[in-house]
Amino acid sequence: MLKIFGVALCLLLGIQVIAAKTEKYVNVTANPGELCNRECVENDRRVCYFNFVLEHYHAMGSACKSCGQGVVEDCDHHQCIVGDGTEKGVMSINRMIPGPAIHVCKEDMIIIDVVNNAHGTAAALHWHGMHMRKTPHMDGVPYTTQCPIPFASTFRYAFEATEPGTKFYHSHSGHHKSNGQYGAFVIREPKHLIPNLKEYDYDLPEHYILLSDWNHGYAENIYPGLVSSLTLPESLLINGRGAFIDPNTLQIRNVPVSKFFVEPGKRYRFRVINSISHNCAVQLQIEGHKMTVIASDSSNVRPMDINTLGINSGERYDFVLTANHTKGDFWMRVSPKSPCAEKNPMDGFSLLRYKTDKMTADELKAPQPPFPSLNTTYPSDIRLNDPTATCLGESTNYCVSELTAIDADEDLLFRTPDQKFFLSFDAYVQKNEDIFRPGHFGHFMNLIDNITSVAAINGISLVFPASPPLTQLKEIDESEFCDVNKKPKKCDGKAMCTCIHRLKIKKGSIVELIIVDESTNLEGNHHPFHLHGYDFMVTGMGQHPEGIPMTVDLAKKMERSGGLPRNYSNKRPPFKDTVSIPGRGYTILRFRANNPGFWLMHCHYEWHLSVGMGLIVQVGEVKQMIAPPKNFPKCSNYVPKVKMIK
Repeated sequence: MLKIFGVALCLLLGIQVIAAKTEKYVNVTANPGELCNRECVENDRRVCYFNFVLEHYHAMGSACKSCGQGVVEDCDHHQCIVGDGTEKGVMSINRMIPGPAIHVCKEDMIIIDVVNNAHGTAAALHWHGMHMRKTPHMDGVPYTTQCPIPFASTFRYAFEATEPGTKFYHSHSGHHKSNGQYGAFVIREPKHLIPNLKEYDYDLPEHYILLSDWNHGYAENIYPGLVSSLTLPESLLINGRGAFIDPNTLQIRNVPVSKFFVEPGKRYRFRVINSISHNCAVQLQIEGHKMTVIASDSSNVRPMDINTLGINSGERYDFVLTANHTKGDFWMRVSPKSPCAEKNPMDGFSLLRYKTDKMTADELKAPQPPFPSLNTTYPSDIRLNDPTATCLGESTNYCVSELTAIDADEDLLFRTPDQKFFLSFDAYVQKNEDIFRPGHFGHFMNLIDNITSVAAINGISLVFPASPPLTQLKEIDESEFCDVNKKPKKCDGKAMCTCIHRLKIKKGSIVELIIVDESTNLEGNHHPFHLHGYDFMVTGMGQHPEGIPMTVDLAKKMERSGGLPRNYSNKRPPFKDTVSIPGRGYTILRFRANNPGFWLMHCHYEWHLSVGMGLIVQVGEVKQMIAPPKNFPKCSNYVPKVKMIK
């Protein structure tokens, strides 16, 4: 098995393998990825093959038959996408939402053939939480690490399962994630390497909670947006199912929700993943049960007991649920926070069902109970990552910076950083004469009436180059890149500039980022920022102690006069790869720049990135980066000189 794995690895990374003067190729399709869903043990590395077909499809379409009329069996047809019970067009993977779950072991070789059958689209899948140290060209970001996959084409992703933990995959092309292209992705490791193993009895593959939002049309209907609409969802889903709540009648559409089964007295590890696309954090509660958080993103933390978990787009949390009842059904509820909470009721539900050895198959399939009343409250006195937290030492409303990592890194925590950057983000209302002037076709977002907006970091709204810099830097003119100190002439005298925003970092340096929310923010709203290729230590976050809206100038002044509050509770601040920035507040991150490449950093709300709230982080010089295979796909502008045709 090890020999086969080694041959496959070399082949898939573009290296020829010659044995006895003949080439040996491994038939990767003979290794179904489903067989990699196993208990992980030492020296059992496998090749795990998956085939993902992307296409335009239909929720509550003909495959669902009479599901909408209450025939539960029809809802479970293997090609029926239920959603919230509303018929609509979607973009699916293998005619599923979510797409197929990936469960593998650390050091497995993962191969995914992505077949783009979605007419008229270009695609790419990002493996959120993977660092891709050996294969940076597999990160899945169009025009940063690869060209998008054209319609009718197949692209083979091949990479090693390196960082264990809870992750997910999603489209990084257009608004395809919002339309349905996402799925769970879990990398396990041998039990003796799991620090919190004693906290639970079972870690079942089916116990992942994948959150997403749902609109009754394609995302393109609201991006850049009808001028009369807000970019807010209409329902929240758990593992692809939810319940539409009519905003006029408050009636709940009765469709079958996802179910999780537990046995009395047992302790279960659950993995919750936020794949929401819109600009709303959510909270998760479980009727009659508490949660013991043991990991954030893919990093282990000391157990913390809570009853309400705030989680924003791109974040993941692992928690232990103790089945402390003897029987019954209990609702698992996900609720929107501001600003979504102010629009329409849109709670999402799934069911926690107790089972015993004496229960019959019919009892296990018993109809779900009536949905709880919308004004039903669960205990919420012990909260983690709530948007209302001040991060100033509240005893029952904890910020993520107050989690305690299992592993300490005092050198990273206390060493003076080699490079320190202040990043402020904001949205800029644009004049119509600027957005719609002749010959100008920049990105923008419709808000209300005739107001249009563009997002930016440090006054720069990100646009992507025509070629991915990681794999085609020679095709890009160095002068096309910009930063806060170097902007093109077209931006002279303007508060906001549109260009290819790059943050250049020296390989091997200790980097500190201080991210400040300067936006005229809706109260309680957090922006989730994700850094590709890395995790980072969260050493501080919060709002101004006196309630003053933060600005980058104020943050710099506070740093010079004693420092922004670093509010970690001990020498072990948590590591994450996605973090919410408190509204009108700040967050302080640290990491070692030891993974050279071009990596995207951006707000994980989908339409915020689409209107420029991101930048490209270049770590190291090109000669220090791992080169892609020689036959890696290329793309660029085609604007040749034209001769008269005779």
